[in-house]
Amino acid sequence: MQQDRPDDREGFHFDETAEPAPRKQIRRKSSIFDDPVVRKMAFVAVGILIIFLVTVVSALITGVIQPGGPRTVLERDISVSGAAVRAGTTDTSVWARHISALILDGQFGRAENILATAKASLDDSATADIVLSEARLLRAQGQYEEALEVAEAARTQLREHHEGRLAQAGPVANAARLEGLHDNYDIAVLVKAEIYRDMEKWDSVLEQYDIFIETNPGAADILTDRGDVKFEMGDRSGAEADYREALRFYPDYEEALVGLERIGSSQ
Repeated sequence: MQQDRPDDREGFHFDETAEPAPRKQIRRKSSIFDDPVVRKMAFVAVGILIIFLVTVVSALITGVIQPGGPRTVLERDISVSGAAVRAGTTDTSVWARHISALILDGQFGRAENILATAKASLDDSATADIVLSEARLLRAQGQYEEALEVAEAARTQLREHHEGRLAQAGPVANAARLEGLHDNYDIAVLVKAEIYRDMEKWDSVLEQYDIFIETNPGAADILTDRGDVKFEMGDRSGAEADYREALRFYPDYEEALVGLERIGSSQ
């Protein structure tokens, strides 16, 4: 039996001349990455991340940073100041801080190498930061006489630099008069005092503290240190006077309060 063609069915007409209906296109779901700006930002972010990871890995390999970061304030100071030194800073105070941190950490060999580089490459005439670093290193190594000579050389260097500025006419001399001697001029006195303390030359320690307090009368910490030395020498009344003078400038200064308690004096 012959099968009916579709156009023979009731109610249906098949047009052989008609073109086939176009296939329906399925549109792809849009994405934020279709936006060229978004794509560019994504590429930049990936690039930054790669650079960051490379930097961290390089720092770990070279020892600039440690996996867990610096464990102490001293380690952090060595790391931060050391990075500045390696970057080529000409700030002598940064070099001095790095050397001092190495000394405190007992890394005398590294401190000597950094000191030698600083002396060869930096102009320290205006600050004597590097010279005082040398005095501190010599003190830490027990070379007390040499350390005293270097500390005094720092004072001489700063005084001559100041006098040289005063001798110039105009703004330089005016600025020198306004600024006065560099702070390291007095700090060198304290370095000498600490060296004499290591040597247990108490009269010389007091002499250095007297020199410092004469130009810095409100230094509560140094007044207290002088009181401690006087107490060790058996001068209880002198010690009490220094502790009370320190409290006059800094009423809650704990070390001075402890000093008064130690000598049995009421506060």
